[in-house]
Amino acid sequence: MEKEKKYPRLVVSAFIFNDKEELLLVRHPRWNNQYIIPGGKVEYNENLEAAVIREVKEETNLDVVDIEFLKITERPNLGDKYLKDDKHLVSVQYLTKVKNEKKFKESDEAKDPKWLKPQEWLNEKEVEESVIEVIKTKLIDRSSFEDMYKRALADYQNLLKQSAKEKQDFVKFANEQMLYELIPVFDNLKLAIKHADDEAQKNPWFAGVVHVTKQFEDVLSSIGLVELKAENEKFDHNTMEALEKEETDDKKKDGLVSKVVKPGYKLKDKVISHTKVVVYEYKK
Repeated sequence: MEKEKKYPRLVVSAFIFNDKEELLLVRHPRWNNQYIIPGGKVEYNENLEAAVIREVKEETNLDVVDIEFLKITERPNLGDKYLKDDKHLVSVQYLTKVKNEKKFKESDEAKDPKWLKPQEWLNEKEVEESVIEVIKTKLIDRSSFEDMYKRALADYQNLLKQSAKEKQDFVKFANEQMLYELIPVFDNLKLAIKHADDEAQKNPWFAGVVHVTKQFEDVLSSIGLVELKAENEKFDHNTMEALEKEETDDKKKDGLVSKVVKPGYKLKDKVISHTKVVVYEYKK
């Protein structure tokens, strides 16, 4: 009898931060009760960001936003480190922000929650080794952020070369699916600029990131893609999606957008991506 083939399992996981820039780790029975980041399998027909949101909610009861790709970690030959049949995991890891850390509820897969600064986690025992590695290389070492920007810049330059070669076809046959793939790259570049600290802005490569982001914006604009205005605007269900409400004592703000969580876009006159927002609600 032919031996049954086994394949790696695709999972997602989230490095969850609060407003104090503290990182959440939880004890997980399948990982020998070590501290680890929340996460789990990707369901059929489920996109990766949706899987992150669902898994975090199921394990911790927390809602996360500002989801950003961090890295892919492959864990073959886990052996006794992971107490389940799947011994080869491919994990797509994300950086996220928690909406309200007080909503945490323990589950069978998330116990003894602890919030610490990334540097403080390095002094803790019983933290799973791959988590420690990511903390060292991605969350503390500032040079890794420079590498991230450089990779984004290189990806964009390669995209420009490809676009120049196929410019006529691109303009003629530009469609929503292609734009769905380009918009996250554009959004990540803008976020990189927005969240760069003073030290990062002094680096020569930062000016390059700003320049290519402006070029990227011009390219998208030339094919009719426009970012939707939302902040301080009246909520419009035709162009916006309300993720939550924020109470206000100012009646004039009732129904206005207080915060843009994720930009939305329209292609010419058609909305292809709704703006995800927080909306003021008047508290009587």
